[in-house]
Amino acid sequence: MKRVLLYVLLIPVLFGMASCSTSKKATVDTLAGLDGEWNIVEMNGNQLNPEETKQLMIFDVNGKTLSGNAGCNRMSGKIEYDASQENDIRFSRIIATRMACMDMRYEDELLKTLDKVARFDKEDDPAKTTLSFAFYGTDGSKLLVIEKK
Repeated sequence: MKRVLLYVLLIPVLFGMASCSTSKKATVDTLAGLDGEWNIVEMNGNQLNPEETKQLMIFDVNGKTLSGNAGCNRMSGKIEYDASQENDIRFSRIIATRMACMDMRYEDELLKTLDKVARFDKEDDPAKTTLSFAFYGTDGSKLLVIEKK
């Protein structure tokens, strides 16, 4: 009888512990999924053509760095995240080279937008065939969508 009672009490505890570890693992896997090169395909509600804008984001999650091309100039900065805060992310110390370019509107907008990013989520759009993530501001507005290059 004691053994049956032990199993009845132990099984829910084990399931509860398994669900907690699965939740944390999903966050880390999602963050790790950002590693690599990404095209910016949407910014502040406007669809973008990566071949036209030349914008590229490169994430090094282990090194906690962001680099890439803001449109004309190279950019780099730091990624700030805390695994205990699911999908929260910030970009800090973003710098860019300052070459003179004919059209700086996309570049200026990107650099300002990166300062507003507060969290990210994987995009679940069945119409898209490539992996994509969306970045959101503190007010919940979608700021950027990136697709795996």
